[in-house]
Amino acid sequence: MIKTILIPLLLSILACFNVKASHPEFFGASATTAAIGNQATNDSQEPANLYYAPALTGWAKKLSVSAQSSIVTTSFEDITNIITENSTNGQTGTTTESGDANTNYGDTYSTAIHIILPLAEEMGTLGFSFFAPIGKLAETNSGNARLPEYSLYRARYKRTQLHANYAYPLNENWSFSVGAHIGFQVAARVNTQVSLTDNFGSEGNAITKIEPSVGGILSLAYREEGFTSYFTFQQEMKSNLEAIATGEIADPSLSLINVGLDSMIYYDPHIVRVGMVSNYTNYDLFASLEYQLWDSYEAPIIEVRNLGGSVRASDNFEKLNLRNIFVPKVGLRYHIGDAMSLNVGGFYRQTPFDSDFSGSGNTIDADVIGASTGLTYGVKLFNKDIELAVAGQYQKLLEETVVKTANQEDGSSGLKIGAPGFTIGGNVLTVTAGFRVQF
Repeated sequence: MIKTILIPLLLSILACFNVKASHPEFFGASATTAAIGNQATNDSQEPANLYYAPALTGWAKKLSVSAQSSIVTTSFEDITNIITENSTNGQTGTTTESGDANTNYGDTYSTAIHIILPLAEEMGTLGFSFFAPIGKLAETNSGNARLPEYSLYRARYKRTQLHANYAYPLNENWSFSVGAHIGFQVAARVNTQVSLTDNFGSEGNAITKIEPSVGGILSLAYREEGFTSYFTFQQEMKSNLEAIATGEIADPSLSLINVGLDSMIYYDPHIVRVGMVSNYTNYDLFASLEYQLWDSYEAPIIEVRNLGGSVRASDNFEKLNLRNIFVPKVGLRYHIGDAMSLNVGGFYRQTPFDSDFSGSGNTIDADVIGASTGLTYGVKLFNKDIELAVAGQYQKLLEETVVKTANQEDGSSGLKIGAPGFTIGGNVLTVTAGFRVQF
């Protein structure tokens, strides 16, 4: 009885802090950068470069602000008629039940704001980037602990992010920057005393502590006539939830509950990024390569630890096989007259899970091929340079057939959750619109 009261109470208190990563990594920092395959331009006044190569903004001479909104729509393959309950997770003993896994994750509406603020002459620039889902600070969803889950898409990018950078131009050819992206560590403790009679009422108290977590960003840029290159390193960011829940039923007196709840509520990998831009008369070519280190990733499911009492700890049958990945990107901008440009781009992103997903566990993912396009249009209004931009991006998850291996998750005879198998795949569509103003 008490665990049906206490654990949901704790999770609901912590829900607003359970966030993931990362919208700009997956879908682009702005309409301008998304249209060329999620990479930097060579324009020092482009605020969205703060995410990809903040050192480029060291040469900025004007205050520049950009803002955009986007919608992300996912459409994954249906997962139907699989084993959803066996003796490792069921309430009915050894009975096996079949059903479907939910792959409808809904649409996500997000916004991003970037600001380049030049300091006094020869003092460099400050840059700030803010990403957030519209109408909320974050959305949490750890997903189903047993059924198949695209854990990188369920809620990973539905959270607020802040990046801050300082860029300094060494000369006309070289610039560097230092900065940080900010996350949180959450610790909580909930105590309850529950009464099941009319003698006195139930009571409880909760304490939550939130501490900042900071990851560093370093960037270096080089430019000459017709050519720009850059290097950026972004340190990994882990935000963990560690909670303790205790309680008892005081009237009538029943056993004590004492559990720990742990989850890696979001994770950004180490990212090493190199890129270049070549300028020609009517068009610009963009290319970049990212190396992402995923060694420390953990699925965002809630792990229950028994610290004393009658609650059984989580089984933890899933063992993720992780790998570091390369993400190559290319883009083209064709100038249609002086004011308008047509942009196209493409990229390939490996899944960080080195697995055929045939064993125990619920995490699934696939390699992605992405294609993007968009338009930019520059105007002058009230003597200010304004650029309008729109972009569309299509990401295709390459199909993979999963066939579950024999025996249940604990090795006993029977069928695994997800058996006999299913197809991984689907697509993600993103539309982004925004503007930039130079003052």
